[in-house]
Amino acid sequence: MNLNVSGEKYMIFEINHNVTKDSRPYIRVILTDKDGKRHNGIMFDSNKLDFTPEKGDIVSVEAVVQNYNGQIQLKISNMEKLGEESRLDFLPKTQFNIQDMFDELKEIMDKNVKEQPLRKLVKLFFGDSKTIKLFKYMPAAKNVHHAYVGGLLEHTLSVAKLAEKMCGYYKEYVNPDLLMVGALFHDIGKIFELNAEKGFDYTDSGKLVGHLLLGIELINNYIAQVEDFPENYKYIIDHMIASHHGLLEFGSPKKPKTTEAIILHHIDDMDAKVNTFNSIFEKEEVQEGWSSYDRLLERQLYRHS
Repeated sequence: MNLNVSGEKYMIFEINHNVTKDSRPYIRVILTDKDGKRHNGIMFDSNKLDFTPEKGDIVSVEAVVQNYNGQIQLKISNMEKLGEESRLDFLPKTQFNIQDMFDELKEIMDKNVKEQPLRKLVKLFFGDSKTIKLFKYMPAAKNVHHAYVGGLLEHTLSVAKLAEKMCGYYKEYVNPDLLMVGALFHDIGKIFELNAEKGFDYTDSGKLVGHLLLGIELINNYIAQVEDFPENYKYIIDHMIASHHGLLEFGSPKKPKTTEAIILHHIDDMDAKVNTFNSIFEKEEVQEGWSSYDRLLERQLYRHS
């Protein structure tokens, strides 16, 4: 039995325009509601709308909820563009308190980073209000993992916690100060790579340069402000950022070549993968049993009690 949706407010999070075989225009959309939940939608004969729908528009929707190829979607009959409302209300958000996470991250860094040049570097970062504002707000990715407001901070905090544990376990092999700094800064370039004003998308600099190089540039600007910063530390930190994707085919210009870099790569990847699994289960409302086939992961996922 189909359910009707009438007058519900959504933001157009993603939109694709296309035509049917008989040349009728249609659109596929991902809509987000005020809880940040995503809904797939399709509208045929979209040329009958009195506006051209674009990503970031807040709209009122008339639709029927239907099951299509095992997936729930909205078959939209009409949309009306609404006046300016806060898009932030419609963006997916972290389930955790952003200020609490930020305070915990600062505390972890203060506890674990002892060497004065590195402490000064960390202090410059936390004292940069413009950068911190973006850092608290930004997702960690356009999609896949931690793709929600506050996701970058949440992911960074998780990696920092894991790094803290690794420092204790591998204390004979790692410089703990450097590993913690790498955990803090490994994804910092994403504040310039991503734009979260109308949904999540890549900036021009993100497409042209990417967050690895953007992050190195930002950190090197901070390092230049620290008197007598050890040159070898600069290159070790740059290397951790540059290599944390692990493989050339995953975007890293260098493979990890230090103990700190290989640890950082694996804890970063692990946190991203665990979040991806949980996001798929939540999106598909899988309480127990199998998810649908995920093309990116090339597998179904199994959730058990």
